[in-house]
Amino acid sequence: MRRLFFIAGIALFVLGCTAPDPEQEKAKVETAIQEFYAAAQKFDFEAIPTFCTTDFTAFEDGMFFNNINDFMDVFKSLEGATIDMKLNFVKTEVSGNMATSVVEFDAHFIKDPAKIHFTTYENYVLKKEDGKWLLHYFHSSHLPNPEDTDFATVHLLKIPEDLSIEKLQENIEKLNAAISSLGYWNCGYTLFNVEENSNDTYNYFIKGNWNNAESYKIIHDSEAFKSVAGTMPEVVKDYFKDQVYAKVEKMK
Repeated sequence: MRRLFFIAGIALFVLGCTAPDPEQEKAKVETAIQEFYAAAQKFDFEAIPTFCTTDFTAFEDGMFFNNINDFMDVFKSLEGATIDMKLNFVKTEVSGNMATSVVEFDAHFIKDPAKIHFTTYENYVLKKEDGKWLLHYFHSSHLPNPEDTDFATVHLLKIPEDLSIEKLQENIEKLNAAISSLGYWNCGYTLFNVEENSNDTYNYFIKGNWNNAESYKIIHDSEAFKSVAGTMPEVVKDYFKDQVYAKVEKMK
């Protein structure tokens, strides 16, 4: 019996020595997230995937990323920017080889002329593979930015039937691509149909979202925007010949 207790004691001692320390594991999880963004800030596109599982996915501000390459495309559009990121870990929990972390995220991106600031509340899921914590999934919710005033432009259009809507959409997509290349992913133009029988004069509506007046000016003064707008076919002007145009922003 004494021998049995001795063996049991040794087993418990060994288990106690080999069991990971919960606080150390939490620290490793948070370090993995920090190192992921440290690589992103350096635009180190070889290192970024090494902090993720092979089946990494993410959802941010209405956009779903099927893999890490999709996510890296966002950073590639900002390559050369000065990035200042602050991560505040709200809560991190570890259960076996899985972990979750809630993070308050504050980021400034400056790539002349673009200046982008956003704050988010993010949930991360990590998996431990071969002793290393890797990002498996994250969901990011963008918080209201006090600098944004929902500044927008509106175009009520009367487009004749002989003009191709596809041609207008094609040029809007080119402008939006130029805007995204500046880092303003949530800015740009959206084309709407005016519901039949709701208005006898106008049949289409374009809304431009710009966050605030400063962003609007930066975008429209940029070479990226001007180069696309300046090469549009002359026929595009016909779409806007009878438009009603206004700049609007949220009432205070």
